[in-house]
Amino acid sequence: MQFTILIIDDEKNIRDGLAADFEMDGYNVKTAASGKEGLDFLEKGGIDLVITDLRMNGISGEEVLQHVTSQMPGIPVIVLTGHGSIDAAVKAMQNGAYDFLTKPLDLNQLEVIVKRALEGRELRVQHEALLETVKASQKTQITGTSPAILRVTELVKKVAPAKISVLITGESGVGKEVVARSIHNLSPRSGKNLVIVNCAALSESLLESELFGHEKGSFTGAENLHRGKFELANGGTIFLDEIGEINQSTQVKLLRVLQERKFERVGGEQTIEVDVRVIAATNKNLEKEVKAGRFREDLFFRLNGINIEVPPLRERKDDIPLLLNEFLERYNEENSKSVKGFDSESRLALYKYDWPGNIRELQHCVERAVVMANGEEITADDLPPSIMNRSSENVISIPMGIKMDEAEKIIIQQNLAFNKGNKSRTADILGIGRKTLHRKLEEFGIE
Repeated sequence: MQFTILIIDDEKNIRDGLAADFEMDGYNVKTAASGKEGLDFLEKGGIDLVITDLRMNGISGEEVLQHVTSQMPGIPVIVLTGHGSIDAAVKAMQNGAYDFLTKPLDLNQLEVIVKRALEGRELRVQHEALLETVKASQKTQITGTSPAILRVTELVKKVAPAKISVLITGESGVGKEVVARSIHNLSPRSGKNLVIVNCAALSESLLESELFGHEKGSFTGAENLHRGKFELANGGTIFLDEIGEINQSTQVKLLRVLQERKFERVGGEQTIEVDVRVIAATNKNLEKEVKAGRFREDLFFRLNGINIEVPPLRERKDDIPLLLNEFLERYNEENSKSVKGFDSESRLALYKYDWPGNIRELQHCVERAVVMANGEEITADDLPPSIMNRSSENVISIPMGIKMDEAEKIIIQQNLAFNKGNKSRTADILGIGRKTLHRKLEEFGIE
């Protein structure tokens, strides 16, 4: 996360010098030559920390502080003051300033204060976001705080109150049914049935009867009247999982239900009208299926009122810790175990693995690990061998007999490549400052 610092000071040398120093540290910096200009920046938003001189013509630093503490609580303000204004600085602290420094400034001390203040702000922001996400997930059943899954959650909230059909797409195991359940739970139909149909699990002959029902004696074995899933879902929601697997004949009948909200049972003549919200899901590319002539274009358009693409787990790895905790709690309870967590080696392996089977694979992995665990922590030995083998691919190899500076160059190059050129993340992983990383990149001639 790149923080934005606002520096307000009517002395140009101080303003520009601080800006250059903090930009070298990887911060985004905005400067203001007056209190009024500073307040204009603050009103536009996006500021994470304010450094302001206390004594300025026009709007003073004290007024800037008062505005931030009253209108934008949570943004730390660091006050700069001359030696003769210590009493005023102490008063500023009492009025909500994070800290103060006297001029001439000790840059190292200011850098430490800024870093500490922003770390505290980030923790507060993360905590508040987590609380909001937990509240949302309790309603949506969607676990995760990554940007990719938060976009899905927001889209679910938008479409849930409407009647429009929803097509949920994504790889197998990403949690499409969870998204469908969340839409139903947040909709006005939540008090009615959510009926789930796995289209891929039924033969062509059975699927039609399962969806629309059949009359007694309509075919061999039809000994009783059978109400179909659409009839059972009347007033509620029907979720058609793996919709790409249905045959052309059933597609035609399904299209009629979507268009006219009516159908007849197999072998029946009575027309049944229903009010059903349709949510469908597939791991296939239905547009390609349409072009190949395997899926009706008109049905695709009817189903694809709103498309929600659920990302694969490899694109939302920040959610793995939350998912691990959720599954750990579930399988502890199911297996009467009391495993408290994962050791560092197993956590790293789970994070590095690409999860081709997505959340379903992670879920089965945790279940297996809980059963296999002997102690309070899950270790690498409790994980499937395939995960440990695959997770060892991102390893830096350094030949024996190599010089220390050459080894250091390899480590920096490999980490920089792994982080796709992100210097801030690379510096954090290596445990060095951004300035140190810049110096070493120049020293080793790394671009």
